[in-house]
Formats: sequence, structure tokens, C-alpha cells
Amino acid sequence: MERTEKRRTIMIVAVLAVIALVSFFWISGIASSEDSFQGTYSSLDEKRTNVTELMGVTAASSTAISLLPGDAGTPIAEQLADLSGYFMFILAAIYLEKWMVTMTGMLAFKILIPIACLILIAAYLYAADRWKEVGVKLILFALMVFAIIPVSGVVTEKIDASYQKSVQQTIEDTRNDTKQLNDATGGKKDDSIADKIASKIKGGVAGTLDKFENTLNRITEAIAVLIVTSCAIPLAVLLFFIWLIKLLTGVNIPIPKIRASRVIGKMKMGLD
Repeated sequence: MERTEKRRTIMIVAVLAVIALVSFFWISGIASSEDSFQGTYSSLDEKRTNVTELMGVTAASSTAISLLPGDAGTPIAEQLADLSGYFMFILAAIYLEKWMVTMTGMLAFKILIPIACLILIAAYLYAADRWKEVGVKLILFALMVFAIIPVSGVVTEKIDASYQKSVQQTIEDTRNDTKQLNDATGGKKDDSIADKIASKIKGGVAGTLDKFENTLNRITEAIAVLIVTSCAIPLAVLLFFIWLIKLLTGVNIPIPKIRASRVIGKMKMGLD
């Protein structure tokens, strides 16, 4: 009976050692390779292209609207210029996601799972049941860490697909409106600019202002969608997995408390 138990322990230890070696030398390479996440990378690259194009047309439209006579276009031009901070924030989130795609795979399969296997090996060799529990929890934790970015990518990809045509239309319309205004003004602000605009753009200065107010609203809507898909959904998936990790493993991961009043106050300061 004792010999059978030893043989069983040796087999389990050998299997765990193989799992640790395969995870470290093979699976970690696959899980951290860009080729394994072409769909996620393509989606993030497409989103990055949209953000940079929106940033470009927003800056160009802000400059163009500022050419209107007097201070007629100044408020809209300033609001368009203020949107650049949001674009930089979204770009930073996109690059962080791209970095996390490969880093979570390396963390899970090259570090956490081999360590968990070593803990389990020690647990079986020294008959330490407590260590077995720690090893299993660490494996579950590693797998959920690896799943965070792919899961959030699947969710955001579906939302991006439904808004892709709208964002592209916003970019194209803004680019055309800006070109039309620049052609009418010649890119310069002078006393006869109102007459030039009236002769080349339907509705004159008033019509141009209405058009760019609509542009501001559409760009703001596009930014809201991008913030949701680039920041809110990945954060929601992260919080879900933290809750799941706590539920399955009992590991308590502290989450910093953020007061809504403090966040709202900072947002107001940024807009002023």
C-alpha cells in the first residue's frame, strides 16, 4: 500500500514537472506572441487609426473655424482644441492594452504556473495539504489573469463594429467641411472673409457655425464610445475577474476606493 502511494506521488510530481516545463518553454512563447492574438491586435490597430484620424481632423477643424470673422468661431474652436487631451488618454489606453496582451501571457505561463507547479510538487513530496491549496489557487489566478485582455477584446470588438461606420463617417464629414472652409477663406483671416464664405458655403458664417457645432457633437460622441471600449469595458472585465478570483480562490485583492465627488471635481477642473 505504501509503495503504491509512493508510486502515485512520483507520477503526480513527474506530471507537474512536465506541466511546469511545457508552460515555461512552450506555452509561454505562444501566449506572449503577437501572432497568437492577430485579431486583438488588428482591432486595437484599427481603433488607434480611428483615434489618430479623429485627432488630426479635430485639430484641423479647430484651426479652420478660428478663421471666421470676429470671435464667432472662437468658442467652438477652443472646445475642439480641448478634445486633444481625451485623444491622448485613449491612445495611452490602447497602447497599454497592446502591451498587456503579451505580458499577461508571459506572466501567467512563464512565471505563475511554473511557480504553482513547484509549490504543488513540494506539497506532494512533503504531504503539505495547505501548499496544495495554494498551488491550485495560483494556477486559477494565472489562467484568469491571462484571460482578462482577450475577453475584454471580444466584448469591445462587437461594440466597435457597430460604431465603426459612424466614426468613419464623422471623420470623412469633418475632413470635407474643414477643406471647404479652408478653400473659402484661403487659410487666412481678413476683412472680406465673410463675403468669401457666403459666396462659397451655403448659409454663410451662420451655416458654417451650425455645421461645426454638429461636428463638435459628433466628435464628442465618438470620444465617448472610444472611452467606453478602450477604458470602461477593460476595467469592468478586470473588476469581474478580481471578483471571480476572490470567489474561486479566496484571495482578497484590495481595490482602491474612488469617491465619485473627487472624480467629478477633477473632471470639472479639466474642463475649465
